[in-house]
Amino acid sequence: MTYAQIGEEIGCAGSTVGDLASGRSQSPRASSALALLQLHGARCGGNTVAAPASREVIGPLVDSRMSKRALRSRLGLTSDAHLAKVLKLPVGQVEAWPEEQGLPALPQVLLLLGVLEPVVAATADVPEDPDAHRIIDVHAA
Repeated sequence: MTYAQIGEEIGCAGSTVGDLASGRSQSPRASSALALLQLHGARCGGNTVAAPASREVIGPLVDSRMSKRALRSRLGLTSDAHLAKVLKLPVGQVEAWPEEQGLPALPQVLLLLGVLEPVVAATADVPEDPDAHRIIDVHAA
């Protein structure tokens, strides 16, 4: 794929992809980094772009005992704000974690590390329309 095609797939400019590939930029936005990871998995690994495939790709790269600094480094993130966006947590909460201690055992962190499987909410029965039996087909001539 060309840089422009990759950029279109992940939602950024082709020049941004080129800068990342050449090393001129080493800090993509978190959303672009995750989209690029999913695109790579779909194109090279034969995986679908579903969340479990992403965890399978990320899982070997991270360890549940690693520090915040090591996790940011592994994921190619340069700031706590980027990590907070990936984890869907407030930036202040992520900034409060010590740099060199183990990550907290929050569900978001454990999901990213592949330690915890996502919980799928049970689908509730669709409520029935009490007037459904009153509706009739109307045919106009």
